Amino acid sequence: MTVAGFWTELKRRKIVQRALLYGIVAWIVIQAADIVIPALNIPEWGVSLVVVLLALGFPVAIVLAWMFDKPSEVLKGQRRPTRPARERRGEEEDAGPRSIAVLPFVNMSDDKENEYFSDGMTEEILNALTKVPDLRVASRTSSFAFKGKVQDVLEIADELRVDTVVEGSVRKVQNRVRVTAQLIDADDGYHLWSETYDRDLEDIFKVQDEIAHSIVDALKLELVGEEKERLVSPETEDVEAYTLYLKGRFFFNRYQETDLRRSLDHYAQALAHDPSYGRAYAGMADTWMQLADDWVAPETAYPEAKTAAEKAIELDDRLAEAHTARGKVLGWFEWDFDGAELALRRAVASNPRYADAHWGLASILPSNGQLDAAIEEARTALSLDPLSGIFSYWLARFLYFARRYDEAREEATRAAELDPTSFRPLLVLGLCHLMEERSEDALASFRRSLEVSGVVSANAFIARALVAAGQTDEAKKLLAAIEAGDDYVRHEFMAPAYAALGDVDRAMAALETAYEERSAGLVYLHVDPSYDVLRGDERYQALVRRIGLKSS
Repeated sequence: MTVAGFWTELKRRKIVQRALLYGIVAWIVIQAADIVIPALNIPEWGVSLVVVLLALGFPVAIVLAWMFDKPSEVLKGQRRPTRPARERRGEEEDAGPRSIAVLPFVNMSDDKENEYFSDGMTEEILNALTKVPDLRVASRTSSFAFKGKVQDVLEIADELRVDTVVEGSVRKVQNRVRVTAQLIDADDGYHLWSETYDRDLEDIFKVQDEIAHSIVDALKLELVGEEKERLVSPETEDVEAYTLYLKGRFFFNRYQETDLRRSLDHYAQALAHDPSYGRAYAGMADTWMQLADDWVAPETAYPEAKTAAEKAIELDDRLAEAHTARGKVLGWFEWDFDGAELALRRAVASNPRYADAHWGLASILPSNGQLDAAIEEARTALSLDPLSGIFSYWLARFLYFARRYDEAREEATRAAELDPTSFRPLLVLGLCHLMEERSEDALASFRRSLEVSGVVSANAFIARALVAAGQTDEAKKLLAAIEAGDDYVRHEFMAPAYAALGDVDRAMAALETAYEERSAGLVYLHVDPSYDVLRGDERYQALVRRIGLKSS
C-alpha cells in the first residue's frame, strides 16, 4: 500500500479522530490523577505510573480501532453484514425517490498516476446510475468536491441531501484491476451491499455494469427497456482508447490551460486507436469550448469545437454533451441564437439530468431576450449540481446583468469558495463592487483574479477599477501595455475601461475588434451594466442590432 493509500485508509477507519479522542480523554485522566492521587496519600510515582499506562495503552487502542472497524473491512475484500435495503424506509409510499452519491473511488495503486482510472471508474458508475428511473444522483462536481477530504460519509450524505452513498477503491497493476465498492445507508451507516472484483482490464466495462446493477438491486429499484439488460454500454471495445479517454477527462476537469491542452492530446490519441469513438469527440468539443476566449482566440477554438461536436453527433445522436457543445458554438460564436436554443433544448430533452445542458441553455437565453428565464435555468443546473463553482459563477453573472447586485455578490462569493482556483467569480465580485462605488474592493478582487489565473484580459478590469479609484494615469499605462503585448485579449473587456476614461471612440473601436474576433462576451452586450455609458451612442445600438440581440 502506498503512503497516500495508507493515509486514506486511516481516514476511512476514523483512526485520526479516535487518536485525538484518546488524547483528550488521557489528558483529562492525568489531570484528575494529579489531584486525586496526592489526596489519597499515594506516592508521587503514582501519577507517573498513570502517564506510562496511558502511553502504553495508546498503540493498543489504535490497533484495536484498526482491527475492529467494520465499515472499512470491505477494502480488504471482506464483507460487513447487510440488512434489507428498504428496511429504514419501511413501507411508506410517500417516501419519494431514492437518492445516491457516488464518492470518488480511492486510487490504491502503487502508481499514483493511475488516479485518472479511479476517477473514471467513479464517473462511469455515476453516469450509469443516472439512467435509473426514480433515483436521484448527485452530480460529479458535487461528489468530487469531497475528494481527499477527511469527513464522515454520513456528514457528506447530509450535505449532498442523499440517503445512500457509494464509495470504493481501485487498484490497477498492469493488466489487472481490483475494484471494491460498497453501498452505505446514510441513515445509520449500515452496508446495504459490498463486493470486490478481481478482473482483467478488458473486463472493466462488465465490472462497471455489475456494480451499477448490484446497487439498483440493493435499492429494490426496477429497470425498464435496455437498461434492464445493461446500464453501462461501452462505445469502444478498444481498452487503450478507453483509458486514453479517461486521461482526457481527468485533465479536462482541472480547467487550467496546460491541463486542457493535455486533455486534447489524450482525446486525439484515443481517436487514433478508435476513430469511431463518439465520446472522445464530444470530450474534445468540451475542451475547445473551455479554451475559447480566455486562452485561445474564438476564431480558432470555436470552429474546432463545432467540428468535434458534429462528428460526435454523427457517430452517436444520443450524446447530450455533443448537442450541448454544438448549441454553445451556435450561440456564443456564430450568433445563431434561435438555432442554439433549439440545439440546447434538444440536449436537455435528451438527458434532463445533464446539468451542463441546462447551463448551456441558460447561457443563450439572455441573447434571446429571456434573462429571467436564464436565471431560473441556471438555478436548475445548480439544483442538479449544487457544488459546481462554474454554475454558481454563471448564476452570479446573470444576477449582475439583472442588476440584482446584492444577490450577485453573494452568489459570486459562494462560487469563489466552491472553486478557489477560478478567476471568473472574482471578476463578478469586483464588478458588483464597482457598481456600488467601492473601487478599492473592486481593485482587490480584480487583482486577485489576475493572480489566480494569469489571464491577460483581467488587466482590463484592473484598469477600469484604477479609473474609479482616481488613478487614471496608471490605468492608461496598463491599457497601453495590454495593447502592446502579444497575448490574446478580449477586447469587449477593454471597451468599458476606455469608456471610463471618457474615450468613447476607442471604446467603440474595441467593441468592433471584439466583433471581428467573434468574442463570446458580446452576446451579453445589451444586458451587461458595464456598457451603460455607451448605450446612448448610435454605434453601440447598431452593433447590438448586427449581433442580433433581443431585449426582454
